[in-house]
Amino acid sequence: MKKYLAIPIFCLIAVLWLGRVYDVLRWKDTHGDYLSSITQLDSLPDNSVDAAFVGSSHVYAGIYPSYFWEDRGISAFNTAISGMDRDSAIHYVKYLFEHQSPRVVVVDVFCLTYEKHAQQGNIYRNLLSFPLSKDGLAQLDAYAAKDESVSENKPDYLTRWPIIHTRYRELTRRDFVSDAPNHFGKGEYLNWESRTADKAVLTEADGNAQLSADHEAWLKELKELCEAHGSTLALMALPFDTYEGDQEKMDATAVWAEANGVAFWNFNRLAEKIGLDYETDFFDSSHLNALGAKKAALFLEDELSAVCELPDHRGEAGYESWDLDLHYFTQRENDDVLAQTTELSEFVPLLAGGQDLCAVISIEGECGEEFEALRSLGIDPSDSGKWLWRNGSLSKVMENDPNAGELMIDADGFSTFRLRYLGDFAPGNVMLDRSDCSNTTDGCRIAVYDSFLHRVVTIREFKYEKEEFKYFKF
Repeated sequence: MKKYLAIPIFCLIAVLWLGRVYDVLRWKDTHGDYLSSITQLDSLPDNSVDAAFVGSSHVYAGIYPSYFWEDRGISAFNTAISGMDRDSAIHYVKYLFEHQSPRVVVVDVFCLTYEKHAQQGNIYRNLLSFPLSKDGLAQLDAYAAKDESVSENKPDYLTRWPIIHTRYRELTRRDFVSDAPNHFGKGEYLNWESRTADKAVLTEADGNAQLSADHEAWLKELKELCEAHGSTLALMALPFDTYEGDQEKMDATAVWAEANGVAFWNFNRLAEKIGLDYETDFFDSSHLNALGAKKAALFLEDELSAVCELPDHRGEAGYESWDLDLHYFTQRENDDVLAQTTELSEFVPLLAGGQDLCAVISIEGECGEEFEALRSLGIDPSDSGKWLWRNGSLSKVMENDPNAGELMIDADGFSTFRLRYLGDFAPGNVMLDRSDCSNTTDGCRIAVYDSFLHRVVTIREFKYEKEEFKYFKF
């Protein structure tokens, strides 16, 4: 009997082991930053999304569900994937309807401006993030029909193993421990960078632009798909740097939308009304940053209210992940500002006001009056040593004493500070995992870790500028 049980037990162990290996090696990214809108969607309770946004990177960069939640309690979700094309949009809307019943689905029509992907990574993001299913196979067939590289390697995309097999060279901790936002995020890609963008040059619409038969059929299929699931379709084109022919496609979409009773917002033409500032509201010529996304949300909140009723779910059971997503936004905003702050007098209040932050403050050598800001944390700048700031609480954890030994401080269960004193400015005095956060000169060095997002925020050194005396001979 034992002999007969051995084979099935071995097979079961092999399947479980391969499943774990696959989970580590599988493609996890739809945004380019280990974030997956599909993983986030799968983490939601059924039928909790009221407003769904669909599209490419313009959408995950320009639509922040946290704004909709904070302002009006709208349970919005962003299903965007980098380079989402027409075929991908259709199949991801179908996937959305498997577990959600949004009142409105807003599709960005930028995908009308290209026929196939220019980047291999975007093929991976759209194909490999989709579950193997009837719709997944249909999407693969659609890609193979229009892209010879996909057609030639169709078995690889189908089995996924040949692609996954090469990923062992690029594995990071995030392959073994999923980013927290992948379990409560809402598909947005947060960015506070600001760069001057070129305003799209638009000619006046004459109402005569026409869609191709394929493009019109795609819009019709989207409309019918939404209606079949009791949802309303709306269309938008978030601002982007237009090329020849792009403007005509957007204008033709406007004509189709008006004829078919579908709301359509072309942000390039509405930029002035929305108040978009091309000096501050973009992080490149075709993607809004957090400032621009706020203006987009304020505009769309009013427009969507005219399309359908969107109830306020704040405080309701089942919507707690939207509160977490808002906390994620607030945390990221504070972290990003903190990481860019170079003045100690501005840095300390941001550290003190942040949540879920763990920081080691190391003072070595000499400090002067410019370090008085540390007193607001409870640190005397003349008192050298190692201090731990964690969630608003301060403690001195080590003197600068060669006999102090070594101290390990768990930051969050994933990362660890190691403190010791081998002399002023010695390498290895302060380590965060493999990163050396030790002082290199007189003053203080602050290593800040976010225990909510499991990442280093910044390692900032504030140097003591000694007075220099010059001697002159007369």
